[in-house]
Amino acid sequence: LMQHMGLGRQPDVAVEIVQYRPFYIVGYVTQPGEFPFRPGLTVLQALGIAGGLRTREEDMSRLEREVIVGQGDVGLLALSNVSLLARKARLESELAGSDDIAFPAQLKDRASNETVAVAMEQERKIFAVRKDAMATQLRALRELKDFLETELTSLGQQMAFHDQQIELIQKELAGVSALVQKGLAVAPRELSLQGTVAQMQSDRLVAETSLLRVRQEISKTDIEILNLGNSQASEVAAALRETQLQLNEVTSKTNTAVQLLHDTEVTAPALLALRERAERAKPIFKIVRTTDSGSQELTAEETTPIEPGDTVKIDIPPPPSGLAALPTGGSVQTETLPIQGTN
Repeated sequence: LMQHMGLGRQPDVAVEIVQYRPFYIVGYVTQPGEFPFRPGLTVLQALGIAGGLRTREEDMSRLEREVIVGQGDVGLLALSNVSLLARKARLESELAGSDDIAFPAQLKDRASNETVAVAMEQERKIFAVRKDAMATQLRALRELKDFLETELTSLGQQMAFHDQQIELIQKELAGVSALVQKGLAVAPRELSLQGTVAQMQSDRLVAETSLLRVRQEISKTDIEILNLGNSQASEVAAALRETQLQLNEVTSKTNTAVQLLHDTEVTAPALLALRERAERAKPIFKIVRTTDSGSQELTAEETTPIEPGDTVKIDIPPPPSGLAALPTGGSVQTETLPIQGTN
């Protein structure tokens, strides 16, 4: 250094660490996470930095929040279940062409419940609107068909009239032609009758063309009536399949949510009671330290110093064997609407 810098005497050098690597605290503490290191820090001081041991009151507050959230989830799923059951009943009734919706017993038995009653009434309104719309479209197509059939009858009568007129004029033309050949009638009269026959035949051809067009329109109307029914049936069948899938999904989610809520309301408080007894014991401290040879876990005490980069693990002794006495069954005391999935 002296030669590199061209110094005449050996310099005085002081090294100061500006910033240490952080340390970490995990386990049964209030605020686990990463914290800045300072020299001389002990395990107990690190515990204080992390807010101390987590208290049972904090756990109970967390459990109470989880119960409220769980009850809300179950309630929302119950509402979805009611809505899907009512929709499924409406779609099945539409597919069957019924005059009214045949709601399942699990809804009719709870018809006094406001939520169930509202869901059923909404589906009744949708059912009525869709039925009226379908009836209106069918009525319009049938009225069109009736009009076309009336026009078809009229055209048939016109053709019969043209045939009759043509027959009469052709008879008259035959007589005039015979007289012209004998010199008893003039040729212009014959030509006039021939022109009349040609005009009548032309008019008949127009009527016949119109008749064919009307028959084609009647066939198209019949197809539209058939397609309208088939289209609605396909639409309702697809909606019914989708509704059933959603109903199965909601039922599965509800079963899971109810089980989680039961665990939170029944099992977790019992576990906390056991843990409360265990909290009276001395916490267990361990330090995970990384060295050149790798990571190692060290048993520590409150006064054990920690080093930069250490991970301090703090836990309490495991609860006694009383865990076997925890409740494993029971019903969740919460007001729910009917939850049921059907295939």
